[in-house]
Amino acid sequence: MNNQCVVYVTDVDYSFPTILSALQARKRASATTDVCILTSEHLDNFAELQGLLAMSGVRLIDAAAALLDLLGKLDGSHFQGRISVSTMAKLVLCQVLPADYNQIIYLDGDTQVVSNLAELENAFAPEGKFFAARDYTSIQTLLRTGRDSHYFNAGVLKFHRNGWIGQEALELFVKNPEACEGKHDQGALNYVCGSSLMLASNRWNFPKQFLHLVNMSSLSIVHYMAHPKPWHGTFFPWSDAESQVYVDLRKSHPAYDALYRGITFDRKMLYKYRSVRERLKHALQEDRPNWQVQGLLVGDYVV
Repeated sequence: MNNQCVVYVTDVDYSFPTILSALQARKRASATTDVCILTSEHLDNFAELQGLLAMSGVRLIDAAAALLDLLGKLDGSHFQGRISVSTMAKLVLCQVLPADYNQIIYLDGDTQVVSNLAELENAFAPEGKFFAARDYTSIQTLLRTGRDSHYFNAGVLKFHRNGWIGQEALELFVKNPEACEGKHDQGALNYVCGSSLMLASNRWNFPKQFLHLVNMSSLSIVHYMAHPKPWHGTFFPWSDAESQVYVDLRKSHPAYDALYRGITFDRKMLYKYRSVRERLKHALQEDRPNWQVQGLLVGDYVV
């Protein structure tokens, strides 16, 4: 078995976009890096999906029992709406993944892998250290005030199995969830990270909110955090191309199509209205790639 993996954790609702991202990662990662999806809930067509994904080189692993054992005692009142308990699974990955993996690249399911992952794969995470990129709130602060912040987003991480701070973050969340400021796993990781953080370029975790301010060709992983989502349609600031990949995946096999979760007509119309408004505003302002945002992609980063 390889000692490095790209890994996702998904519940039923996020299984469709997670599979899309995993298939993209498989195409853009080295053959020596495994790509795994851990399921935190039972999927009705699990066996069919497992065989289908195996043909594309992606491992689908039923981790529902293990994750329930590790996370089942968490207070469910902290997880409402779009937030699932499965978001905490990144904190306990070292207790769930096969022991052979020591270099672990974790990706949220609402990501798209848009270019080669070689540099991220080749960046070695030492024991007790991890790579992460700035959160979109940090970028907002930078654009608004000029102040830089190393508050990171937990949707893309690379860490060494030994010394991973996930368990410490989980213990903080259990004992003092208020310290996480409503950010669940991300808030806990930021609170306890100390000197463990190795700041990575935002090319490896670029927030969708700023796609109109950057050259898409500069990016490796795009993170479609918050609503709306590209599998529900084309909304500002992304293009039809970023949504079409999900349409193509649905058409490629009935097993994938069965996993798709749509949105209500009212929500779609609301997102369309906001999207048209923002596109018009963007066009009138003649926004171009922003040097501050573009600058987050280069600099004195290991990766």
